[in-house]
Amino acid sequence: MRGPLISGLLWVRVVNREARQCTNCPARAAEGSAAVQALVVAPADLRTPTHEAVRTPEDELRVWCPACYTRATKRLRRGPTVPPQTDALFEMEP
Repeated sequence: MRGPLISGLLWVRVVNREARQCTNCPARAAEGSAAVQALVVAPADLRTPTHEAVRTPEDELRVWCPACYTRATKRLRRGPTVPPQTDALFEMEP
């Protein structure tokens, strides 16, 4: 699952604002390194649909390193953890 990605000049401004550091962990990409190109700029809530993400104000965008982005999107793909139902839920008392 690829989340809403912000690119272009807005991506540059957000990455520079955060000094090329992931806002979720201490990972930092050195200026000019290829790792900078791997940084993802997206809303903090990765469930935000693309058509809304492109209108997200700059100060609400976050920088994600590839590892944090992958972990966060994997959690979204798995969905919420739902406890298993028991038969007792369906028993009716006389």
